[in-house]
Amino acid sequence: MRLSGKILFVALTVALPVLLRANPGDVDNSHDYPGFTRPPGFIITDYSEDNPAVFDFSIARPQPIDSGHLDTIHVTGHRYVIRYAPASGNPPLSLIETQRYCEGLAAAAGFTIEKTGATGDVNETYLLRKPGYAVWVCLEPGATAYVLTVIKSVEAPPSPLVSASPIPPATPLPPVSPASPTPTGSEDPLYTALIKDGRVELPVAFLPAKPDIDTGAQPVIDRVVAIMKRHSDLLLTIEGHTDNTGDPDYNKTLSLQRARAVRALIMAGGVPRIRLFVSGLGGSDPIADDNTAEGRELNRRIELILRKP
Repeated sequence: MRLSGKILFVALTVALPVLLRANPGDVDNSHDYPGFTRPPGFIITDYSEDNPAVFDFSIARPQPIDSGHLDTIHVTGHRYVIRYAPASGNPPLSLIETQRYCEGLAAAAGFTIEKTGATGDVNETYLLRKPGYAVWVCLEPGATAYVLTVIKSVEAPPSPLVSASPIPPATPLPPVSPASPTPTGSEDPLYTALIKDGRVELPVAFLPAKPDIDTGAQPVIDRVVAIMKRHSDLLLTIEGHTDNTGDPDYNKTLSLQRARAVRALIMAGGVPRIRLFVSGLGGSDPIADDNTAEGRELNRRIELILRKP
């Protein structure tokens, strides 16, 4: 009996790393989210977790789905970001194949489909409500890979917020907190450059290949908050950019996530969401040569774009 016990212990010790890492092609310390197993032949090429974190999930109004019939839910909780791509030699899935595959998983796990993919906006949103928590899933399908962003929220989901579609002329802006008047000639240089050129680069840094903002960015965020409170008619688009290395679909997703992270910090300072729009362009709009390290660093940026009411 002792010998059998030792044999079993050795067998489990050898097998445990394999159990913790289901596919040898996956990145370290990664795994599928429960209920959302990967398609055959796919591996996890990027994985991150952070808690607490925020993400904006699109949900459809009870009307035909297009950019004017969506609301946005701002969810906070434990976030998982998992990127899947076919292993070497395996074919990718098309956008619609990815959508149908994940919709089937969501339905089998008890999720409701809050937004299906549509032309021009192929992302999908799934929701599972349980007593005391909710699980939100955003599917971002791409031509060669797809990304699942999952947030498990232990609190009741907040009310829908106005989506980032253009503001109808008749929609009044909500009141903003009063700010102390600024003496003439002492305007923030960020605002001066924004008004002059219509756009300005925001000097913030992110963790490598992640949407997490470096902690040293808060003073710059505070300046943006102060500018928007001082100028109550100011509307901004927060535009995210990356360099052109790596997968274009992933770069576009990452740039959008970074823009959303900046928006979340500005909103935390008391600026209404209706005044902040986001856009992620990936590496499609470089300002420097991507063939050099210096150029790639310049291309990885956040810009504030002036919008007219």
